[in-house]
Amino acid sequence: MGFNLSDKVQNLNDAMFPGPNTANSNLLAAFGGESAGMSRDVTEKAAAQFYTRSAKPNPLTVAKGMDQQDIRQSIANRYALFNFQGLHGNLSTEQGANYHDSPSNPLMGGEQDAKNVSIGKIKLFFDEKYPKISYQESDFLYGKYFKKIPVNHLITLRRFPTPVADNIYSYNVRTKGETEATDATQVAGVTAVTYLGETAGNKLSEILKFSFGLKFKDLESKMEEIDTSSSGGGGYTKQPFYSKLGGIGKAVADTAKGVTPGAKFRAQNGAGSSTADQLGTTYANFVLGPINVVDTTKIRDRGLNFSNDVKLQFEYELKSLSYVNPKIAMIDIISNMLTMTTNNAQFFGGGHRYYGSAGFVASQFGDPNKLRNGDFSGYMGSLVDSISNASQTLFGDSNGDFSANSILDGAKKIGKTMLGNALGDFLGGQVGGPTGTTATRTFISGEPTGDWHITIGNPLNPIVMMGNMICDNSIMTLGAGLGYDDFPMEVKFEIDLKHGKPRDKGDIENMFNAGQGRIYASVPGVDDVLNLAGKETNTYGSVPAGNSDLQQSTNLPSAAALKKDEGSKKTTASANSTVSGAYVSNLTKMLIDS
Repeated sequence: MGFNLSDKVQNLNDAMFPGPNTANSNLLAAFGGESAGMSRDVTEKAAAQFYTRSAKPNPLTVAKGMDQQDIRQSIANRYALFNFQGLHGNLSTEQGANYHDSPSNPLMGGEQDAKNVSIGKIKLFFDEKYPKISYQESDFLYGKYFKKIPVNHLITLRRFPTPVADNIYSYNVRTKGETEATDATQVAGVTAVTYLGETAGNKLSEILKFSFGLKFKDLESKMEEIDTSSSGGGGYTKQPFYSKLGGIGKAVADTAKGVTPGAKFRAQNGAGSSTADQLGTTYANFVLGPINVVDTTKIRDRGLNFSNDVKLQFEYELKSLSYVNPKIAMIDIISNMLTMTTNNAQFFGGGHRYYGSAGFVASQFGDPNKLRNGDFSGYMGSLVDSISNASQTLFGDSNGDFSANSILDGAKKIGKTMLGNALGDFLGGQVGGPTGTTATRTFISGEPTGDWHITIGNPLNPIVMMGNMICDNSIMTLGAGLGYDDFPMEVKFEIDLKHGKPRDKGDIENMFNAGQGRIYASVPGVDDVLNLAGKETNTYGSVPAGNSDLQQSTNLPSAAALKKDEGSKKTTASANSTVSGAYVSNLTKMLIDS
């Protein structure tokens, strides 16, 4: 029997699926056939249940006003509800019916608009719905890759006058006492477009490359060292406030503790001390404690890791359109891109800040004018008078006279004030001085700080939308020879953009949801094992009082919590399975009891 290559190829082609949902009786294991572990009929029955059950979400895990809306159960995670809205969704409408494919899926922009996109359709869509952020013909016409790269590969960069979030398309605000919301969508001051792909210098794999995760730190178990010395080498001198006292304050504290300068010196330097280890050899050649041990571990640290630095290239070329001078048009475009990436500024030749002689809270001792004029004798006299007046104020009575009680009251006042000043100086240092308390307020709100916004992909059905972006560097390059009116034929802009703050899980989901909120939510009455509500413990590693959610038996959404899609004839699978957390609970209890 001869070998016929064409027959073999034909047999192989006949065995392959023409499409993912097309019936074919010829199944091969190599292509996911029945012998691959799950028969095709079982696979189709299982897939028929996808996105057919829904429930009202836990209010803590969804945006405000969505708690009364049904959300479909996720097919990837049994503990989550899946809430995709996209650009065309509505937070007040259940979108699950659109999760199944159709020739004209409204959630994807519809066949007539997004699936057959053109620059004309894009401009018309935004002119009608979002005129404040609409496009112009000139955004496209002078681009180097206009009509050379498909329109669904567009990248849109906008700069706004104030910081913006991911959702720039529909932002309504209703003030107190008003019944109707006001359109608060910002005006895009600058707009520029480019294209995805290696040809345009904007590789999709580089732009949409996200690095994220949790922070951990190393913990090492060591021999505990306790300094019991109360004489100079330890004790009160190791307390934080001691370093803030200054020379006189330290001397007062030492005197109060009965420590002499000589004893303090010997304790700190080891000279003549009965306990000093001057050669450092007493314990240096010994390892204290067990040897064969695991003495390091990892523990969660504060914060999250996130990185997605974006570099975009915009290229324009000299063109004569409708007899508009190409050089004039190119200089216009250059000015627009300069507005996109930098600012005008006034020259600042330095400045002066004038501080009066009053000092921080009170005037100086003595009369500084006498000192400036060279009247040293007069200055010393004024200094004596100032100290005398201060003494009367501090130690004298209401008449300015001195008595035992008035002097005692003055001493008490000094002690309290000195202590208060020391503690105040210490606390002020911990927050970075007087400005630190103001700076800390910026971390209370998660409002955006970046003025730039990026839309990746088809503007009518975007891949991601990223707001709160900052631009910290741009490069402009003119080249490719000289053209009309002796002007460079091409100009290229390379713009570096970064996220204004690290993104958590919900913020990353928000980019893929057109800024319409995070995608996963939880079912009421089901333990929030995914921490979708964002609950925190006061201390990482601590075990809350009583049984926590994760220590209890974690029930899957029950049939009562999840309801079947009434518009579907598909049968629902049983939802009564349970996953027990008894092992985790018992293990935790054992560790605590031990």
